[in-house]
Amino acid sequence: MFSTNYTRFFLVCPLLMLGCRTYDATDVRSAMAGAATALESGDGIRLFTYIDERARFALGSTVKSRGDARKLIEADYPVADRPAAVAALGDAAQVATPDELFARRCALDCMHTLAGQVGAPVSQTAEGDEVRVTTSRGTTLHMFAGHDGRYGIVWNTKACMAERAQASRDFRQIEENAKIYRKRRELER
Repeated sequence: MFSTNYTRFFLVCPLLMLGCRTYDATDVRSAMAGAATALESGDGIRLFTYIDERARFALGSTVKSRGDARKLIEADYPVADRPAAVAALGDAAQVATPDELFARRCALDCMHTLAGQVGAPVSQTAEGDEVRVTTSRGTTLHMFAGHDGRYGIVWNTKACMAERAQASRDFRQIEENAKIYRKRRELER
């Protein structure tokens, strides 16, 4: 009736899918489970989806601003000034996506620290916009319920937001500098 290839496929496929399970993070428990799975596999890019929405969006904006600034520098700055100007943009200019930036910044030590904190939620207390979660490990984490209805672990949120603001200010300055360099080149022709 069924060939052995189909039988193998239907037996193996569900097992593979269990290892790739994602959690919707619409409650604290599923967000913690998703984070724990990502931490267990050492996957910083997957862990990114389980951090605070504010930090995720701030990292995204920072990567965009730094990437756009890099393009302007590479196109319009004097050749001799480009390496230093690009280096001043930092690691956010070296990646294409916010999850890559997060994975760079939350490498082994960071992931090890988070892995020691993440556990099954035992109690939850609302504290302003955040939820204070006590875990089965006896640790305390703060979670944030985003506008998308998903919970995320509060991870360097204030620092990420401050960096986003700085990256935006820097981009505006680099944009002005690029205009000046373009005009100077036109005048020198």
